[in-house]
Amino acid sequence: MSVVIIVLVAVVAIVVIAGLALSPLLNKKGDAAVARAKEIVGESRVKAIEPKAVGMGTEPSEAGGLLGLGCLVASDDKVAFVTWQPIDEFTIDRSKVGKVEAAADDPAAVQKTTIEITYTADNGEDAIARWRLGGDLVEWLNVLGYDWGPEGPPMTESPDSGASGSPDAPDSSDG
Repeated sequence: MSVVIIVLVAVVAIVVIAGLALSPLLNKKGDAAVARAKEIVGESRVKAIEPKAVGMGTEPSEAGGLLGLGCLVASDDKVAFVTWQPIDEFTIDRSKVGKVEAAADDPAAVQKTTIEITYTADNGEDAIARWRLGGDLVEWLNVLGYDWGPEGPPMTESPDSGASGSPDAPDSSDG
């Protein structure tokens, strides 16, 4: 019995040490994905960013959407997703976006949900891209042009609350 306990403690210790050793490597991959995503849309033009979004691909799969952990970023003219490992990227031109939906019935009441963007793919057909977000969903849906109905969007938290993972600086672009 004591041998089993010693082996279990050793296995747990190895897993914890391996996790601590690999954490900086994963953070570097995440930082690289965030940097590339900002580069795609133009760092000064970022309207929303989620460094740990989960890409759920596209329908049809030939539309190019990516699967896995990555950085999702939006500007006025692009939505880009860059995976952490391997670094790969997927971009949607905002002018091709037809509809934005959330999987939750009341997206303002949940912390995590899947967002869907229906857009016109390069072949001219409709496609749907999906991501699971854990950040400020109201902000994301507002940036993407979600239709909140006649009530309009819910109130968002104040910029100094620190709850959002996106820049809340005033828009300094004048055209």
